[in-house]
Formats: sequence, C-alpha cells, structure tokens
Amino acid sequence: MMKISKEVASSEYDAIANDALKDEDNGVWLASLPKSIQSVWIERFYWIRWVDRLAEQDQLVQPGGQQFPAFCQAWQRLRQQRQLSPPDRSWVVLQQIEACWFRGDDYGSFHQMEIEAWDCYMAAILDYHQPTLTLATLEDYEIMLDRLAGACFRLLPFLEDHQRAIVGGFGIIDQFYNNLRDLYEDSRRGICYFPTVLLNRFGVSRQEILDLSCFNNPGYVVLMKYWVDTYLPQLQQRHLARISVKDFHPVWQHLMAWFIYRYRRLERILRACQYNFETFATRYWQVVQQDLRQQAAANQPFPLQPQTLVEAPNLAIFFNPNSSDLAASEPLQLASTTALVQTFG
Repeated sequence: MMKISKEVASSEYDAIANDALKDEDNGVWLASLPKSIQSVWIERFYWIRWVDRLAEQDQLVQPGGQQFPAFCQAWQRLRQQRQLSPPDRSWVVLQQIEACWFRGDDYGSFHQMEIEAWDCYMAAILDYHQPTLTLATLEDYEIMLDRLAGACFRLLPFLEDHQRAIVGGFGIIDQFYNNLRDLYEDSRRGICYFPTVLLNRFGVSRQEILDLSCFNNPGYVVLMKYWVDTYLPQLQQRHLARISVKDFHPVWQHLMAWFIYRYRRLERILRACQYNFETFATRYWQVVQQDLRQQAAANQPFPLQPQTLVEAPNLAIFFNPNSSDLAASEPLQLASTTALVQTFG
C-alpha cells in the first residue's frame, strides 16, 4: 500500500509532532488512483506539509530560526520576478512551484488563483504559528480556518477557477475537524484555539484546557456540546451548502467521500469519550490504525461504490450532529477503483 507520509514531509524538521499517521489517514483515498494522478496531488500535499513543519520548527519549537523567514523572502522574489534567482534554487519546494506555475510567458497569470492561495497560506502560517496565539472571537477563529485550510484547498489540483472559492469552504470545515482531532496534542504544546469569548461564555479558562483540568469543570462539556452540536452545524451549513459534489472532478468526489467518513468517525469517537480529548486521542488513533490495516488488506482505500455522494444536492446534508450514533449510518458511496482508472485512462 502507498505510504503517503514518506512523500509529504510528515516527519521532516524538528516540528511539534510526527504527522505520519495523520497524513496516511488523510491521503489513503489516493491509493486506488493511477500513479500519474497520485503524483500531482502528493506534490501539492508535500508543499503544504513541508512549509507547515518548517514554520513549526522556526516559530514554535525553536523560536527565532531563520530558515522559514528566508524561505518566505525567496517565495516573494519568485512571485515578483516569476523565476528563481540562483541562490533561491536551493529550495526544492520553490523549484517545483516555479515549474508548475511560472513556466511560459503567460503561465503565471493562468495560475493566478493558485498563486494567490499559496501567498495567503504563507502569510497565515507566519501569523498563526505563534507560541502565545490567542483568538478573541468566533470571527477571528473562522478567519484563521479560511486563511490556513481554505487557502490550502484552493491551491489543490483538478479544480476549475470558479470552484476554488467554493472549495475553500470545505477547507474551513476540514481545519475545524483537525483542530478537534488535535485538542490533546495542541494542549500539550500550550496551544488553545478556542476563542476567548467562547471560553468566557461557558466559564472555562484557557489554562484549564492546557493543563487538562477542564475535565473537572462542568462548563467544559457544555462548551463542547455547543462547539460540536450547535456551532459546527452552522459552520457546515454556511460553507458546504454551495458545494454540489457532482459538479466536481471524480478525484474530488473520491476525496470528499473519504473526508466525510473521517469526520463522522471523529465525531462518533469524541462523543463516546464524553468529550475527554485525552482519552479520545488514544482511542481515535487506535481506530485509525485499524481502518488503515483493513484497507491495506483489502487493497482499496475504503469499502464502497458510486451513487449516494454524487446524488446529494450538497455536502451539508451528510452531517447530522444531533445523532449519537453516526457510525450506524451506511458508509458513503463512491466510484470503484476500476471505474476511476477507466475515468483517467
């Protein structure tokens, strides 16, 4: 089975955590696709993960590092000059970006939306990889989601220009779930993304989240129920209602199906753990490993066939936050491996 973590810098640099298992889970849907398709996606994922880990090293793990600022400056020179200067060719990621977006007289303008998305992501990495980051309001939180993951999704391949703004909404939801999944990991590193206004509303302090004493505060469970059962559905409705899966390339249909499966799994396990994110972290990654082993044994990314996802009017209908048994629902349906290979020739 393909090991995407070996291809996308999951463990590169001295960053907060080894992200190999996350990347295997995020990217397992690629396994059934032709190698030519896989390589295009893996290249973009590599750029995103590599920059993230470089920034973590220089801004969180060893603050004051100079590699990330130097990379940012080299990127800006590439964007302005549309070609790399000789000293900047030492950055492999920038060599790949130059070849992808800046070759040819009008190539840069052809890829303008992707270039702008990458620029947004770079600026966001700089702003949000801060050891004392505090978000004041829900609006601040949503802006962060969009600038980070919304931008990442907008620079991914197999999108028409008019789809990039729309698919950014899917990125917002994905980043929310990533924050939910990583609550324990983040707390151990002194990171809390809950907006101050929300913590105050439910009588939970940032320090309680960081030292795990929040589990002794009744307000914490009330906060989490609001976060997952009220706020998240509102976020989903706002950002997923515009996304009609049938309008997207089959590769995106494949991605969306697997990601929705991941989100359902995450919610089910978090609720089963009574929102205790320390307990959740152990249980969740055990289930992920089981899923990946089963998929490897079956030699396909996940168990399924076509109709349900593509026939849905929009992605928002796949989320039922008031259900206590998301796992009992039928798995999403998507194209078989054979059909996908035929699609791509």
